[in-house]
Amino acid sequence: MVAADASFWDQHWRPLQVTHDRFRWAERGELPWIEEVVTQYLPREGRILEAGCGLGQYVIALRARGFDTEGIEWAGMTVEVVKKIYPDLPIRQGDVISLDVPDGYYSGYISLGVVEHRQKGPEPFLVEAHRVLCADGVALVSVPYFNLLRRLKAAFGMYRGKPRGMEFYQYAFTAEDFSRYLESADFKVVDWMPYGGVKGLKDEIPLLAWLLKQRGIGWRLARLFRSWRWAKKFYGHMILFICRKALE
Repeated sequence: MVAADASFWDQHWRPLQVTHDRFRWAERGELPWIEEVVTQYLPREGRILEAGCGLGQYVIALRARGFDTEGIEWAGMTVEVVKKIYPDLPIRQGDVISLDVPDGYYSGYISLGVVEHRQKGPEPFLVEAHRVLCADGVALVSVPYFNLLRRLKAAFGMYRGKPRGMEFYQYAFTAEDFSRYLESADFKVVDWMPYGGVKGLKDEIPLLAWLLKQRGIGWRLARLFRSWRWAKKFYGHMILFICRKALE
């Protein structure tokens, strides 16, 4: 695996063809797992930024819901591909650690699976998010979850060592650990929620990953785990933090 640089993300997104059909759900304004959080916390007034927007599907969905949303993506080729299909979509290439906007420019900030990819830590991402948010602005930030199963595997030494030829890719965090990073950047954590329980389990249990691919039983197992609250709470692949910029 190569380092998670701009070239990596261009290659990562390339297999996923950008078409209206693929993103029809986004064009309808659907927000599959983040619906409740967006409805409850994301401000209706002011600009919203998705920092590290990938293929821009959440920018599309949020704009369909009436939010004034734009996106920044590090991978320039990815942005070019998306703009060919959605020429009017306000996404652009840029570095989310150094955004070209003044202080307090946004009322909402979204970062889904971005800040964990810096080996020296997520601090610069959070400092810049704090800078560009207005007073009492809302940030929704998700990172890989160092969930119960992963903690158990770590306790038994199952993650020791660095595979030969592999570069650093990402960290996983407990709720307590990442809350401290947010608080150090002057954010107040309002709430947090794990998500992606099926992926969190299948990534760590090879037998389950195999079963989920089997005809007849795979989709039934996936439906079971999606409806099992413990799967999300204790074995979620990611964890989303809802936080506000601390008032000065």
